[in-house]
Amino acid sequence: MAFLSFQKTTLIFFHSHVVLRICGFLYFIHSQTNQTIMKQILVLTFLSVVLFGCNSPAKTDEVKSDSTAKTEPLVYPYAAKYSLNWQPGDEKNAVIALNSFKKFSDGDVKGCFSYFADSVEFIADKYYFKGKKDSLMVSMNAMRADLASMSVEPDTWITTYYPDKKDTWVTIWSTERYTDKKGKVDSMYLVDDVQVKDGKITVIDEKQRAYPEPKTKK
Repeated sequence: MAFLSFQKTTLIFFHSHVVLRICGFLYFIHSQTNQTIMKQILVLTFLSVVLFGCNSPAKTDEVKSDSTAKTEPLVYPYAAKYSLNWQPGDEKNAVIALNSFKKFSDGDVKGCFSYFADSVEFIADKYYFKGKKDSLMVSMNAMRADLASMSVEPDTWITTYYPDKKDTWVTIWSTERYTDKKGKVDSMYLVDDVQVKDGKITVIDEKQRAYPEPKTKK
């Protein structure tokens, strides 16, 4: 409604501007002709233009939508094993997951695990752990100690909440780069699904893709 009002006001302003230009021209003629006749012409001209401006309907852009998209039933070739019933989740959970990742990449393993629940599940390539976070921290501490430096470069992340499961997941797409103590540099693309409950990480399900070896110069 505010947009239509603005369009109408703009149209009236335009017509008023035209009126002033016409009146200026007629005023010039007025100085050369009969004063009484010109006053009548000026009044009639002004009223006709103003009335035209007020009565002219403002043009609105026609909004087109694909009505079939709302009614057409979708038939998926597969059934989702987990759930398709999700909605945007609380981004505070993303902050928890990202802060934990940042601590680990900076070498602060203890700080990383401060965001974990007492019992945790960790799934990775050819690796599975389920138990107390202290036991997992020992393994992760040794892994991080083998690296001279490490960085995490997220592409994006999304937080989803599944009301039928009452689960919140933070999915992070990122590239991790490593330099070991011998100076070897490597990198890997990761997709981490992080489950957060009551402000603590309970599950990390990690998928990874190694980059191809660089071509050697002949």
